[in-house]
Amino acid sequence: MKESGYDFSMVKATEGHTLADKSMSRNLSGAAAAGLHTGAYHWMHAVTEEEVKKEAEFFLNVIKGCKLEYPVALDVEQDAILRLSKEKLTDLVVSWCDKVEKAGYYVAVYANLNVLRNHLDWNRVKRFDLWLAQYHHAMSNDFPASIWQYSETGRVPGVKNGTGNVDLNLSFKDYPTIIRRGGFNNFTASQPPQVSGLSLDTRSKDMTAGEIYTVLARCEAKPEVTVTGRDVIRASEPRLDAGGRGWLIDITALKPPIRHAHIQVRAEDNTAQCNFNVL
Repeated sequence: MKESGYDFSMVKATEGHTLADKSMSRNLSGAAAAGLHTGAYHWMHAVTEEEVKKEAEFFLNVIKGCKLEYPVALDVEQDAILRLSKEKLTDLVVSWCDKVEKAGYYVAVYANLNVLRNHLDWNRVKRFDLWLAQYHHAMSNDFPASIWQYSETGRVPGVKNGTGNVDLNLSFKDYPTIIRRGGFNNFTASQPPQVSGLSLDTRSKDMTAGEIYTVLARCEAKPEVTVTGRDVIRASEPRLDAGGRGWLIDITALKPPIRHAHIQVRAEDNTAQCNFNVL
């Protein structure tokens, strides 16, 4: 599969609070043997806080010790949960994600456009990475996605004899670096870089809506990032650069009523600024 251009696989781990996928270990091993990075996901059934707690604990128990270089994701699509109010479903999704994130995992939410538009409060879930299911030739810019599932009818050599339908995904982040360096998903965090002062590798950047651009902050201590123009861009939490150069900050361009924004980066007594224009 690696030779065919595929780089990662998202493997189902659990469903509800009692069903562990019997193929998970085999699928993870097979993906690793094929040279693929792996993540895992949980199919949500919970309609109460008690159930969502059980589901998070069950998922964490099943993936315990698994070193996953892609996110662990919550799959939000089951019919019963979509009958909940938007507020209630959002409460449960955020609760599951918080519990798993606090256990040391890098969390994403899997959802399609209908769920995002009509069943979840985007302002509350957007702090988690989005794995967007949209089977179309172009990805919507309404919700900035880190992974895009663009087909459910793909063909992959070695999977289902190369003739069965397979979900196909594109990733827009270097997750192996992010997760390994950050110490998520059962990896040990790397040491902070040995860099003095503060400087940014970018002073100004033109972007299009939906684009993700990474700014390198050259400094030793983890910097603080302040965004001016939150309806124009979104900034991630800084993460260590794999090459020891400093800290990486992902900037996502939104669909703004205005086009100009900037980030101010502060490390100890030093500050630096980067301007963004969303075209």
